[in-house]
This record gives sequence, structure tokens and C-alpha cells, in this order.
Amino acid sequence: MSEQTTSTPAPASSTPAAGPRVVVVAQAAPAQGGIASFAENIVADPTLNRVARMTMLNTTRQAVRTAGTLNLGNLRNVVADAWRVFRAARSADVVHVQSAPGRLFPLARMVTLCVAGRLGGAGVLCHVHSGRVNGGNADGFAPSKPYLFVLRRLPRSVRILTVSNAGTRVLSKLLPKHHVETVDNAVDVSRFTLADPKSEPVVLMFLGTISARKGLYDLADAAVLLKERTDLPPWELRVVGGAAEVGEEEAEAIRSTWREKGLGDCLVGPLAGQAVVDALAAASVFVLPSHWEGQPMVILEAMSAGLPILSTTVGANVDVVGPDEGVLVPPHDVPALVDALADLVADADTRVRLGPGARVRAETAHDMPVLAGRLAALYEQAARR
Repeated sequence: MSEQTTSTPAPASSTPAAGPRVVVVAQAAPAQGGIASFAENIVADPTLNRVARMTMLNTTRQAVRTAGTLNLGNLRNVVADAWRVFRAARSADVVHVQSAPGRLFPLARMVTLCVAGRLGGAGVLCHVHSGRVNGGNADGFAPSKPYLFVLRRLPRSVRILTVSNAGTRVLSKLLPKHHVETVDNAVDVSRFTLADPKSEPVVLMFLGTISARKGLYDLADAAVLLKERTDLPPWELRVVGGAAEVGEEEAEAIRSTWREKGLGDCLVGPLAGQAVVDALAAASVFVLPSHWEGQPMVILEAMSAGLPILSTTVGANVDVVGPDEGVLVPPHDVPALVDALADLVADADTRVRLGPGARVRAETAHDMPVLAGRLAALYEQAARR
């Protein structure tokens, strides 16, 4: 994969925007994952492009095992990215940095890019997507002294956006003089076809990176135990995803465990675009037993397809998934996960109740027009800096 160094303008609109010039800084395609999806969605959103001039500054480089760690190559990349942000900021009104500062080096990179944007003369929004930070203290976020030292180098003029109320509380406490607020993620709900939660066999679907932090070892153990419950209606489990985030070594170790447990047929592999939409439409329940999360885009996509959600009490899940949309269990708790899976497989009435509730929640709180209106106001405020 070659280094991506382009700045991509938004698709042309019949009515050119006259609002602020916004540069969205993110690791986008060919990178995959929630941050890439979020950034690509907002840059392409027609509502935002009517009120702002949206451009993507894509910082994706070839994936390596040392990504996110301190070494000479990554330091060179940070310097190069900061220079690109500085140059872009000189002709922009707003720089919107997407970040996942769960560890010290990604945090230092985030702060450096935000400083570069301010030095270039733009207003800066710093969007924190990290599951560790947005999980808050309840999910074990305990920043070290070096982490706090670097975090507090973030200029006070930078507005901080999180994706969970827990993340906002934590960062407001750590940075009491900064403006911190929660901004929910969103998807284009109209893209998704409604599933039929009452269909049989009951299709349990996981969609995400093949990573230990997504709870896939827990899900494998739960699937084995679920097979032992012979009183359940017919069901099947589909695991959709690739290794983009963690590298092939970790992903293959997880796949090997699934095969050893007799679950190899569950492994679908990676899907993208319309294939994801089709897979969600063919499911009955969406399952994401993560150990930590920010605000998962895949949950919003599953809700848009009208699927009941089964996930864990981490990150923004507790803000997004209520009793009308799904079921949350503690992370790492395989018995609770098995019981919740069994209940949803056995009870079609519950699935039929939760699925439409999830769709309504997606339409009212997590559709792109909702996010676009929120970001448009934030861009106007940041541009006035």
C-alpha cells in the first residue's frame, strides 16, 4: 500500500458552499474502521457541503506492526503530517482533527497536529474517538503522568469533541479550562435495508475488526456454550471482518481459535460497501461483545438496519443502546453473553420489539442530517475563533 498524501475535496455540489473552509484530518481509505468511515461520511455529506467547503487531508500510510509506537519512522510521519496540516490551515478557516489517543504516542501526534492547525491560523476542533478515553474511568482509563503532561500541551483555544458522555466527563476534569462536549456519530440511515428480526434460522452477526478487544475470544466461548442449549430454535453465527486494525498475526490467532472450537464455518471474512448493507439485512441480531469502545459506527449501521443490538457496557454503548434498542452485558462476562444470546434466539417477540426501536433511535439521533447540523454550528463557531 503506498503512502496517501492527497487532500481530497468534497464532491461537487450544484450550489457551491459559501461557508467556512473546513479541512478534515483523518486516516481515511484505504484505511478502514470507524474513524475512516466517520471522516469520509462528513466530507461527502451534501448538507454539510451546502454550508461549508469540505476537504479531506488523508494521513493514511502503509499499515505496519509498529503503528502508534515511538520510533524514527513514525516521528518522521508526524513531522510530515504536521507540516501538511500547517500548510492546509493557512488557507482554511477550520481544521477538524480526527484522533484516537488511547496511548502516549498517538496522543502526542494528536496534540502536534492540533498545534500545527492553530499555528497555520485556523480554528481547530479535536475529535477524540478513542475507546479507551471515551470509556472513561469505569473502563479503566487511568492516564499516566507523561500522558497528562502531553495532553495539557493542547492549546486552550482547541475545542475538544468526544463521542461519549463518559469521555466528556473525563476530559473536562483533566482539562478544566478547555471546552469539551459530546458529539454523537452518525451514518446515512437511508442506505440500509430493514432486516427481519423474526426470520429463522436466527442469524447472529458480528461485524468489526478481527481483534481481541472486540471480544471475539469471548464470543467463541459463548457460541460453544450456546450450541449445548438444545432447546433453542435454529440459529447460526456469522463473523464478518478483517485484520486492518491489528495486523494479520493477531487476526489469524483468533481465527485459529475459532477453527479449533469447531466454529470455522462462522468466519465470513471482510466485506465492504453494499455487501455490508446486504449482510446486515440478512441478519436477525447484531452482536458486538467489545472490551472497550468509543461510539462504534457498526452499532449505528446495525441499528439503521433495524437489528436488535447485543453489546457490552463500555464507552458510548450505554448512551446509545437502551432497553428499547437492545441488551448490554458486562465485558468479559461469557455466562452473561450466553444468556443474552439464548434469550434473543428464543424470543422472537423481543427481537421484533427491539429491531424497530433500534431503527427509530438511528433515525432520530444518529442520522447524517442530525450530525451535519451539529457540525455546521461547530464549524461556524470555530471559524470565528
